[in-house]
Amino acid sequence: MKKLNSKGNIYVYLNWPIILAIYLIVAVTVVYFVDKNAGLVMALFTFFYILFALYLRLVKFNYLNSSLMKIAEQVAEKQKLYYDKMDSPHAVLDGDGRILWANDAFLSISNEISVGKNIKEYFVELNSDILMSISEEKVDLLTSFENRKYRAHLRQVSLDSNQKKYKIYDENDKLTMLFLSDETDYYDLKQEFDDNKQVTGFIYIDNFYEIAESMEDSKASMLIAMVDRKLTRYISYNTGVIKKLEKDKYFFVTTKKAIEEMMETRFSILDQTKEIIGGDNIPLTLSIGVGYEGKSVESNHDLARVAIDMALGRGGDQAVVKKGQETYFYGGKSASATTNVRVRSRVKATSFREILDTKDQILIMGHENGDFDSFGASVGAYIMAKQLGKDAHIVINSLTNAVEEMKNKYVESDNYSKDMFISGDEALSISDSETLLIIVDHNTSKISDEKRLFDKGLDIVVFDHHRVGKNSINDAILSYIDAGASSTCELITDVMIYFDDRAKIRPLEGDTMLAGMVVDTQYFTYQTSAKTFEAAAFLRKKGADSDRVRKLLRVDADFEMLKNRVVSETEYYKKVYAIAKIENASSNIELSVAKAEIANELVGIKGIKASFVITKEDDKYMISSRSMDDVNVQLLMEKLGGGGHRSSAGADIVAKSYDEVIDAIKGVIDEAEKEEGDSE
Repeated sequence: MKKLNSKGNIYVYLNWPIILAIYLIVAVTVVYFVDKNAGLVMALFTFFYILFALYLRLVKFNYLNSSLMKIAEQVAEKQKLYYDKMDSPHAVLDGDGRILWANDAFLSISNEISVGKNIKEYFVELNSDILMSISEEKVDLLTSFENRKYRAHLRQVSLDSNQKKYKIYDENDKLTMLFLSDETDYYDLKQEFDDNKQVTGFIYIDNFYEIAESMEDSKASMLIAMVDRKLTRYISYNTGVIKKLEKDKYFFVTTKKAIEEMMETRFSILDQTKEIIGGDNIPLTLSIGVGYEGKSVESNHDLARVAIDMALGRGGDQAVVKKGQETYFYGGKSASATTNVRVRSRVKATSFREILDTKDQILIMGHENGDFDSFGASVGAYIMAKQLGKDAHIVINSLTNAVEEMKNKYVESDNYSKDMFISGDEALSISDSETLLIIVDHNTSKISDEKRLFDKGLDIVVFDHHRVGKNSINDAILSYIDAGASSTCELITDVMIYFDDRAKIRPLEGDTMLAGMVVDTQYFTYQTSAKTFEAAAFLRKKGADSDRVRKLLRVDADFEMLKNRVVSETEYYKKVYAIAKIENASSNIELSVAKAEIANELVGIKGIKASFVITKEDDKYMISSRSMDDVNVQLLMEKLGGGGHRSSAGADIVAKSYDEVIDAIKGVIDEAEKEEGDSE
């Protein structure tokens, strides 16, 4: 419907007597031709009517119109006063954001705000893009000014045709109505609620029993008291409470704000406890697991459980925080703790045997391009399954060339069934709900030799010596991950001792498992402990022979020539990081083995803290890294999407060239050194 302004309506209303006079003149004319006398009489009355109508139009109309305008002005003044005195701040902006008008509440927000200035000077969120996007539909957004939070409601209005006559704006100009509501109190309350959300955590002393065993009882009691006091003071300072569960285990509860402050300081308690020196000058280290942002208190507790298991699985001396689905790692600078306590091994062996008893079919699987440790651990698990009379198979899709030779010895022997080794496709076809899947020498499905088996919903058991990461298998019914072990073959051998120390192990099987230990320990010179030698002694007693193993691991001349060339061309970054690349290698050389061997060779050079060797396979670049001293290559490789062990790790990345990969390695080294400097 066409809109009529108030002045037009009044004009029509007040001019109706003139319009009626025209009709009377026509009527008088008609009557005159019918009856002259009647027409003259009617004409007389019409004349006086016209005079009265002209009087109303010429005299009274302007007076009445003036009165109506005064009433309108009074109403407008009252309306303006009403808007000016409204408690809700509101203003009118032009297309560029300039304040054309603002009420008292708006101007009282700050002494800096005034009419004529641009709104963008005060509320940065109300930028040009926002103002340009406003239409007749209301736009809401959160903005802030002088430590106050406001909800801004904006809506565009157009100037109508009557306003154009003032010549202030072009007919295409738009005005924006801005209304503000102060929501500071709401957001402060919301932030307070968020800051005080419950956080659950566990603290374990990694090497408590090893330290306590080398101390007198009185000194051990003093050590316990020192630890209790230091942990209580740390948690209390961070507005939490702590409860001792066992001699070396604690449970604590604190707030989200407090735990995030701990994260900012990278859990300084990790370094503080190292000041406590036990027997044999061994520093005390902690593992911390934290869970928060779960759906419930119970969920936070479960997250904390997963976090502490990850911290222990990564070797201890670190904090792992599970924030919902996100995982954060702190610390992990010390070497993985090794322990001679046999309780854990005995418990794992007992649990493993009980699980095997409930399953009819066993599948054992290592990682892609299986090495000696992966293959040897698979053979060890196969022996234990067969000892209980189970239908067991080792799933293999790919092996390194040297390990393939070892596998052929089993295939050619009459002592083993023809289905000892099966492919991934065969494993998929025979697996069912009663099948147990045993994962060895890795703890993440993305590098498994047959990834499709994880889609079958099988029960899983994990044996590994690599540190766990964000993508580790976390739904296993049994997980034995010890980052302090030299190899997975050591863990499997340790379990076998308690599984049944009378078990018969053939010489070939003993050689296979011993080879896995020899390769991963570089002939027992690296990452070894008393348990390593005890496991090797057990295998030796069962028939393993170190001379046969050494012959098995001999390399050819082509590999030695390649190694010498790569070492001579190595770049030494900051004089302590060796970065090498393998190019133009002979086709008979296994690159995955070569890069690991050369990385070991480089880290053995005096003054080198860590080594990185790069090879290219298809469209990916593979990195093998090794370290000594205080460099944690696992943390470096995790930054590149990989992982592994503290002193032995790797990563696969997509890049355009070797130079791009080298730059990426240098970048994570610089980042790690910066973090180290910040924490100090």
